[in-house]
This record gives sequence, C-alpha cells and structure tokens, in this order.
Amino acid sequence: MIIEKKKLFSFLADDLKALEGYLKDFTAGLKGVLKKTVESTLLAGGKRIRPGLFFICARGESFDIKYLLPAAASIEIIHTASLIHDDIIDRSLLRRGRETIHNTYDGDTAKFVGNYLFTQTFVLLNRYNDSKILEEMSAASQNLVRGEFDQIKTKKELYQGEKVYLKKINEKTSSLFKVSCALGGILSGSPDSEIEKMRKFGEYLGISFQINDDLLDMDSIKVSENLGKPTGNDIRQGNITLPIIYALRNRRFKKEISDIFTREEIKSKDIKRLLTILPETDAMDHARTRLKFYLGKAREVAGSISKEQKKVGLLKVCSFFEQETGGK
Repeated sequence: MIIEKKKLFSFLADDLKALEGYLKDFTAGLKGVLKKTVESTLLAGGKRIRPGLFFICARGESFDIKYLLPAAASIEIIHTASLIHDDIIDRSLLRRGRETIHNTYDGDTAKFVGNYLFTQTFVLLNRYNDSKILEEMSAASQNLVRGEFDQIKTKKELYQGEKVYLKKINEKTSSLFKVSCALGGILSGSPDSEIEKMRKFGEYLGISFQINDDLLDMDSIKVSENLGKPTGNDIRQGNITLPIIYALRNRRFKKEISDIFTREEIKSKDIKRLLTILPETDAMDHARTRLKFYLGKAREVAGSISKEQKKVGLLKVCSFFEQETGGK
C-alpha cells in the first residue's frame, strides 16, 4: 500500500490546504541553511496522516481551523524531526525521493535541524496554555526516543519475537498516531473516555501502518522510487521486522536467513537473496494477516466513538487502509 494523501484525506482537503499554508509561513520565517533544510523536509510532500487524524478527532460543533493549526503543525513538525534523526541513525541517502540532510550537508547539521524542529513543537503547543497538551506531547516524544533506542539495541538480534517487535513499533510509530488523535479529542472538549478511545484507535492504526511499511520494504516487485527510499532498507540496517520474525520460523530457510543477518555488513546481494527467499515462506502472508487484525481492531474502536463526525472520519480512514491492503 503506497498511500496517496489526496485519496486518503480527500474529505479534509480544505483543512490540509490550510495546514500547508501554515507550514509555508513557518519556514518563511527561517534563514540560511536552516530555512533550506526545513523546506526540503517539512514541505517535501509528506502524506500528513498524523495531522489528518488530528483534524478528524478535533471535529465538533466549535471546530475552528485557525485555532487548531498550531497543534496540527506541531504534530507534522515533530514527525519530520523524528525522520531526520532516523535518517542519521540509518545513514539513509534518500527521504521522500530527495537527498537526506546529513547526506547533503553533514550529520551535525542534520542533528541541529532535527533538534530545532523538536523545540518548535513545544513552542507551538505552548500557545494553548494547557498543561495536559504539553504532557501528552512530552510522553509521545519520550516514547519516540525510547522506540528508536530499542530498535538500535535489537538490531540483528534474532528470535526477539513478536512481543518485542510490537513494543518497539508501539513506541516508535504508534506514539505519534496516538498523540495526534488524543490532542484532537482534547482540543474539541471530548470527555476522557472518548479521548482514550481515540488514543486506542491511533495505537492500532499505527501498528498496522508500520507492519505495512515493513512489508513494502521487502516487496521486490514494487517500484522503490514511489516510496522515495530503496527496497530492503530495513534488511540493510539489520532491523528484525515482523516478516523476518515469521520467516525465521521456516525450517528450510532459517539458517540462511540467520547467516545473512549475522554478517558484519549486509550487502546488496544478501538483500536480493532474502527478497527471493521470503515469497517461498508464509512470512509475508502471516504479516498481512496481523496487519488486517490490527486494522479490524482500529475499526472496532472507531465504531464505538459517540460523536458522529469523528466516528465517520475515522471509519473512512479504516476503509481506505483496508481497501489498499486487500480488504478486511
């Protein structure tokens, strides 16, 4: 599933257009290298999934786009900051089809830009003068860092199991999905019980999103340019994703897969071989089954939300993801 923003959030077109304008104004106030680097990442055509979820969960009788834009922008800005830091750690050459900052400039410049964006997240959220909002984003930020650290610790660590994998992606990916939904609920005045449902929706959608991303990384048929990054990048980095966890259970290929991941350097020929092996196991199908399980959980939670606008919007997101991944 290669997500197209226009298809996913067509019903949020006006809100996302307003967000793009806000982000352009934000970058216009910067100067020099900082301006160039932030423009090249923040305005590079991201899918805006997280602020899209925020806008849905912020729906209500008193919906005010101008009031909500700083929060929506903060969500996209912190997401962009996390991607910049990810690229440094993974030594990625491309992001969204463009050269990464550390590749164009250097690692110190990339770290500075990422750190600057992290701080701006809280500058924007502080405008609401609501400690609960700052607490929510602080917790999400901590989980982002913890998830990245856990991923580094478990690289090339075979047989870590599905439980460890889910813990990592719940921190690293779902944290921003959860906070996006929760902030929308808070700023729309939803009761705590409803905010918790939105948070749970974000968790389940985030898990399914990451599983899909892991599957795409190992799809040798897809055109990698559509994602703006090379196929097999997780393999190259030694990340043990869900398809690999399942593939390691295959007796026929267990040793060969283990040998690839225990090499000091995983080369292109190793990636090519692994991408050939995977279709001969049930690993990809098993991972898709888990993806659909979590999408089903997200749909179940969305259906239990009382406010009609929020419910309908989140169910539309579920339907899109289900359609793009092959149905329920």
